[in-house]
Amino acid sequence: MQGKLDRVDANTSRSLSRIDEKYAEFLKVFADEAKEGPRLFSLVAVDRSGLNPREWMRAKFRLILWCEHSHLPLPKLNADKKKGVYNVELTREWFKKAAPFLKVATGTLSLILPVAASGVKLALDETAYKAVEEQLDFSKSVIDTVIGEGMKIGDWMGASESARLEHGEAIRAEGAILREFQALIKTKNPGFGGLVRVMNKRQEFLWVHPQFEAEY
Repeated sequence: MQGKLDRVDANTSRSLSRIDEKYAEFLKVFADEAKEGPRLFSLVAVDRSGLNPREWMRAKFRLILWCEHSHLPLPKLNADKKKGVYNVELTREWFKKAAPFLKVATGTLSLILPVAASGVKLALDETAYKAVEEQLDFSKSVIDTVIGEGMKIGDWMGASESARLEHGEAIRAEGAILREFQALIKTKNPGFGGLVRVMNKRQEFLWVHPQFEAEY
């Protein structure tokens, strides 16, 4: 029995380590963009019931910033649930251009959410967790419909530096899309919902909720 438990613990540790590596890989790919603004955000349709993933031409989306330390959306950390949340209207044509980046970003959030939600101090209750999970799942379905299934998160997340991904250069090019989102957020709120830019021990910029600023 103890041997089985040890194997479970070892497997869990490897899984968590793998997720950490994938998250770090995402941040590293978009390291330059971190100088100007946060990299973690989710994008969910305001009217999910009325949005047909295959037929919409213009729709309103809710852009939600996430803390790059706790890996949680700002509405789960802020007393003001509207802080760090912005409504934007996007065309399908522009969304299609941004879809490769959105697929990677949304896939990254889906990976780190279960780990973040299990944190002792920041644990989400089941209702809150399911709500965020469903938002990400719906967003992924919209993105996959627009972009198709050709690009898979597993093709690049966690790959080596020398051959990180089959679509490596394409992903790097999506940094321009991230900068467009950052500029869009700045027009609505230059303070990025209260996120604070800090630097970690590896001299990398992170955008974190104020309650974690002292840890850097």
